[in-house]
Amino acid sequence: MSRSLNTQDINFIKTLLENDPKKIERIIVKRESKDSRILNIISLAKKNSTVITFDKTKRFEAYFYPREMEDINFLENNIMRKKDPLLVVLDHIQDPQNLGSILRSSLGASVDAVIIPKDRACHLTPTVRKVSKAASEIIPVIVVSNLRNTVKILKNYSVEIYACSGEANKNYFDVDFKGPKALIFGSEEKGIQKFLANEANGQIKIPIDSRLESLNVSNATSVILFEAKRQRT
Repeated sequence: MSRSLNTQDINFIKTLLENDPKKIERIIVKRESKDSRILNIISLAKKNSTVITFDKTKRFEAYFYPREMEDINFLENNIMRKKDPLLVVLDHIQDPQNLGSILRSSLGASVDAVIIPKDRACHLTPTVRKVSKAASEIIPVIVVSNLRNTVKILKNYSVEIYACSGEANKNYFDVDFKGPKALIFGSEEKGIQKFLANEANGQIKIPIDSRLESLNVSNATSVILFEAKRQRT
């Protein structure tokens, strides 16, 4: 098991307690705290038999075991065995704030895994984990050496793939998101690489006011993922 990290984010630990309490090494709270959020954490910790200690000075601190990134074998042996998986493919997203936000939205939209490239892309940094509010510790992040080959593998599993681009003709809400799907998102600066977009079954866009050139990639991801969530629920 990897070395534990610490956080003072109550919501981060609450999410872990509710989803994967075994990842928490221990929680430290101030003795006789009257903060309702901390009292809730104490209750959840006791329910899950999580180690909790009391301190006279520390208001709140917790130590957790960070989730490691997965590889292509995990994708094929675990994720692709699920019924109708929903996947997010990120084409060289380098901003940790964006990646953290995308992971948070992905968890909220019941995405089964987020796929990122090995090179020229942000991975699971402390900032990503913090911004994700613990989504980084729950949703699998799969690192691959070649996005194009990975997309071809997904197609072999009958996954329907859509590239999200402002230049597309089809609106995202006109897509049937039921069944196995993968959504490709590119960076705000460069978008999706052409050869990767060409591998997709189709391209979709978010219609926005003409006075605005584009949405931030994390915002665009959220909009489309929650439409997919709505349809799949």
